[in-house]
Amino acid sequence: EGVIASKIAAHAADLVKGIPGARERDDEMAERRNNLDWKGQIELSMDPARAARFRKEGLSDKGPACSMCGSYCAIQVFNRSEHNLEKELKNDESGSNCG
Repeated sequence: EGVIASKIAAHAADLVKGIPGARERDDEMAERRNNLDWKGQIELSMDPARAARFRKEGLSDKGPACSMCGSYCAIQVFNRSEHNLEKELKNDESGSNCG
């Protein structure tokens, strides 16, 4: 656990110092989280074996979310809302909501 804590501290220091490339890893992880790309998140994590174990232990039977959030997963809720909004806008543009 101390090794991982040291890696996290070193990464935080690299971010503060503005070391080139330090932020790209975080941005890539954010993208993978947004896409619910569990395999990609595990691969990019600082301790892939531990991340894989946590993922396996916390699997949900209700889709791609983890057991922590379940149906309250903010990413899934946002994606559903965005999809519904796009659908409504498309219907409005086609005039299907006109009386």
